[in-house]
Amino acid sequence: MRSIIGEFYLGNITPDVTVIKQTSELQKAVREMADAESFLREHLDGECLAALERLVSAQSTSNTITVQERYTDGFRTGAKFMLDILTGESENLAPLVQTES
Repeated sequence: MRSIIGEFYLGNITPDVTVIKQTSELQKAVREMADAESFLREHLDGECLAALERLVSAQSTSNTITVQERYTDGFRTGAKFMLDILTGESENLAPLVQTES
């Protein structure tokens, strides 16, 4: 088994290309949004259609930025956990293994 770092280097880990299960609640919500957008595109014109285009574009940009930030924050939070595990000390308990400083 290759390490996760090796898999990432080889391009085998691509979290932005995750497939949504067809039976999931997320898939149902995505389908509902797409249907509503299609309906609006068919029934709107002029200024209203332009406003819909701006809304869809802004929502897409907002979602992309949010996902990237959450993904990055997840790594940072995980690293903070690791640092606390490796270097953290208890205010009330002595370590099981004493190390010389």
